[in-house]
Amino acid sequence: MIAVDQVGVHYLLGTVISFMAVTPLGYALHSRFTFAEPLRLKAFARFIGGVATAYPVSVAMMMVLCSGLGLGVAIATPIATVALFVWNFVAAHWAILPRLYLQPATVPTAPSRPANQQSVGNEE
Repeated sequence: MIAVDQVGVHYLLGTVISFMAVTPLGYALHSRFTFAEPLRLKAFARFIGGVATAYPVSVAMMMVLCSGLGLGVAIATPIATVALFVWNFVAAHWAILPRLYLQPATVPTAPSRPANQQSVGNEE
């Protein structure tokens, strides 16, 4: 967004360019590292939907910050990014892990011996 502004492109077009560039990368990174899930087309489509719902809010924030308050794009972009951080995480969670998992995953343990077996060396 800031780089696009530096070459003289309007911030509204910069927002579209950013959306197209960052969305696939964001999905791949969230899938692999945040949620450790395989890449799936259905999840990517949901991810695009979640990001797209934040797009009008992002555009409105940039309009208020840049056109309304007169801030430069280099200042307005980080403000808008921080403001949308929580929404984007929740949307990514919904897209990649459609169910809310509040309990930690169980860790497999070593199989236990049946009570009637004696261990070797403990014979009486």
